[in-house]
Amino acid sequence: MSITVSEKEGVVIFRLMGRIISPGIKEVSETVAETLADLATPPRLVFDFKDVTGMDSSGLGALMKVYSDIHPRGGQIAVINVNKHVKNLIVMARLITVFRNFESEDDAVAALLRHP
Repeated sequence: MSITVSEKEGVVIFRLMGRIISPGIKEVSETVAETLADLATPPRLVFDFKDVTGMDSSGLGALMKVYSDIHPRGGQIAVINVNKHVKNLIVMARLITVFRNFESEDDAVAALLRHP
């Protein structure tokens, strides 16, 4: 499990790779926390699941923690390239309205920039 961070027009993009499961979720949480500490504006985040091969409830919990940290600051989260397994987890947890799903990185960035 690994994560890389990039930025596009002020939107932070996290590319997740591998299996997003415990105990490896700590790396994701730490990377996101470090990135958020450097942001002064309301965070706009995109999580790219293209290279994710699996995720469990701890991975979903880590994403919920990110959301609970940024929501009071006016932050937003979008997800892209969500495979069927991850989408099922999000739907079962009734989080489909929390994590806005887009077809491409460009679509997600444009939507997050339209709604500051």
